Amino acid sequence: MSKALLYRKLKQILLEEEKEVQRSVQEQLRLTDEKIEDREKLEARVQPILEDNVIHLKRNFSALFGDEVTQSIRDQIKNSQEEVIEALYPIIGKMIKKYIVKELELLSERIDRQLESAFSWKNFANRLKAWFAGAKPSTTITRDLLEPSLEQILVVQKDSGILVGSYTRSQNVDTDMIAGMLTAIKAFAEDAFDKGQDLENIEYETFKLVIRSFRSFYVVAAVSGGWNASFKNRLDDLILDFTSKILTKNLVDNEENSKLNESVQLYFDQVLNDSK
Repeated sequence: MSKALLYRKLKQILLEEEKEVQRSVQEQLRLTDEKIEDREKLEARVQPILEDNVIHLKRNFSALFGDEVTQSIRDQIKNSQEEVIEALYPIIGKMIKKYIVKELELLSERIDRQLESAFSWKNFANRLKAWFAGAKPSTTITRDLLEPSLEQILVVQKDSGILVGSYTRSQNVDTDMIAGMLTAIKAFAEDAFDKGQDLENIEYETFKLVIRSFRSFYVVAAVSGGWNASFKNRLDDLILDFTSKILTKNLVDNEENSKLNESVQLYFDQVLNDSK
């Protein structure tokens, strides 16, 4: 076989392979174009159906998924009861306090009416004193009591008994030692009587220690002087506001104890100075 013939056959074989590659590439391009066109056609057909389904879901979401959503929320609340309670405690506490304050106002009005209708030398003297002072008789009687004063605030971790923040009028107080002692006393009293209840008050000579417990910490307020419902209401409101505005946020943010203690001092300094 001549060289020219071999060359032609070789050229023919190479050309056939090249044509086969071209045909394969063209076929792939054709299939790709068809897929793109088919997708666009499919989207054009399916899009109205999807939009109708979305509108249907919006209108009937409660009927379709209401039970599932409700059950999911119940499960979340059940599994996170302590977190939910701590988040809602200040809000619910304020609502309850408003109701109690309103009821106390109504009670005070009823007492005023009874005092005004009563006839005795003592009542007459109180009425005369109130008249000269321009106040109600019940207000005059209340002012005869010794005015209570907030002397100290301690914020203590429940489990460890570590003092995480404090406010005090006197600097000559070992707050860390007091926090440890209070934790021990509180735990002993609650274990000895009823674990389902919290120790709320301790009286020591002229001081009354008011304890308000939360999930992971408790707040202790040392009060001197007389103790009355009005001051108790103001103190509870102060602790609830402090918890919701300062304490809960700082504990969630895991602030250092020094920064938290500074926040406690600044908060009560400002609040108590503003209330004067």
